[in-house]
Amino acid sequence: MAENIKINHEALKTLKDDIECKTGFRFIKIENGIAISELDLQEYHFNPYGIPYGGVLFTMADDTAGVAFISAGGNGVTVNGHVDYLRGARNAEKLICTSKVRKAGKRIFYIDADIVNEKDLDLCRFKFVFFNFEVNENIK
Repeated sequence: MAENIKINHEALKTLKDDIECKTGFRFIKIENGIAISELDLQEYHFNPYGIPYGGVLFTMADDTAGVAFISAGGNGVTVNGHVDYLRGARNAEKLICTSKVRKAGKRIFYIDADIVNEKDLDLCRFKFVFFNFEVNENIK
């Protein structure tokens, strides 16, 4: 990422704190377009088949991508998200999500996110598109 990007540190801290408080995800790294989060799985995260709900994985990836987006100077929202579930996480204890900004344009950011379990087995891959608001754009 470019060294001269302007990061809204207040927005980054607010989003990080809000996500951690409401979801249980913990951010272990945030820097220049990269974010890594973890989640210790609880019984309520699993569907009747003993696999974490897809929505848990998608939310984790979207939230982690959002933090990567802001850490790269972005200020906006998710436009699109695509997921490929590679394998079930049956009996997993922890999820680790790594997200990286692949391209930061003026208005559009492309962000990848991967989730693995505690054994480093690939569970799913995500591709996100984020829309970057103009600095002075009035958001309503």
